Amino acid sequence: MPSERVSADRDYFPSFGGLKSFYEVALTGSAVKAAARLGVTPSAVSHQIKALEAELGARLIENRRGRLYLTVDGAQFFDRIKGAMTDILRATDLVRSNPDRKRVTLTLTPSFAADWLMHRLRTLEHTHPDLEINLITTTRVVNLARENVDLAIRRGSGIWEGYVAEPLLREIIVPVIAPDLVRRLKCDTLADALRKTRALVNTTVEGEWDSWCRARGIAPPDPSQRYNLETYELTVKAAVDELGIALGRKPLIDPLLASGVLVQPFQTADTDDTAYYIVRRNELMTSDVKRLHGWLQAQVT
Repeated sequence: MPSERVSADRDYFPSFGGLKSFYEVALTGSAVKAAARLGVTPSAVSHQIKALEAELGARLIENRRGRLYLTVDGAQFFDRIKGAMTDILRATDLVRSNPDRKRVTLTLTPSFAADWLMHRLRTLEHTHPDLEINLITTTRVVNLARENVDLAIRRGSGIWEGYVAEPLLREIIVPVIAPDLVRRLKCDTLADALRKTRALVNTTVEGEWDSWCRARGIAPPDPSQRYNLETYELTVKAAVDELGIALGRKPLIDPLLASGVLVQPFQTADTDDTAYYIVRRNELMTSDVKRLHGWLQAQVT
């Protein structure tokens, strides 16, 4: 039997997000269970699998009475990749559990990483050039002990049982909109604007618009006037593209406000009590973890 030959001219790797979603669905038979294991939404799993199917030019999954099954192509593909995927998981676990490792692992949401952390990492390289940072960007709540993660940046009230949480940044939620759209709407109040355009809803924060409006005595946007999006990043992008009004999170939204790409034309009461916290296990920090912890705190002082 001839050996398989891979072209040296180009690596034809499909998207790893699609591979992970397909692998988990193949194991569980459910997009909901796969999403819970991956820390994403079921619709994101479905989108990633569809994108993978488009890349491969073959249907991998079919729905039969609410349960997902592998097609013939899907079963053959799964048989070929499951060994490699298992090897990747084992290798990852070995690296994370190695007591002699030098890196510090930090988990945080993709939006916080992109909008606040990434452009500050150059200063970390100058301050601590020997410090190796492993970033885990995910919307799921990571178990720090089980996954051997040193620090987390989490948004919430600051109470996570079994962990030490220290304030990093206070969060203020404000309605933001593209300047050209607000000029076309010709509205003086947010309530008027919500009747004339869509409320852009970040579905990762359940009931965000409703609770935010009620806290300020504003009628929540009508369901028919809402546009649901899967992530905070997509919600902000939709606002930039003039699709409606989004709830932006300061200080994450500050660069777009400073540049004028988005504006905050409606004055609303500030009643938010959430913040971002540095979260760690209730144990002594190593010297490297202390350095990253101190550097994070220094970024806001």
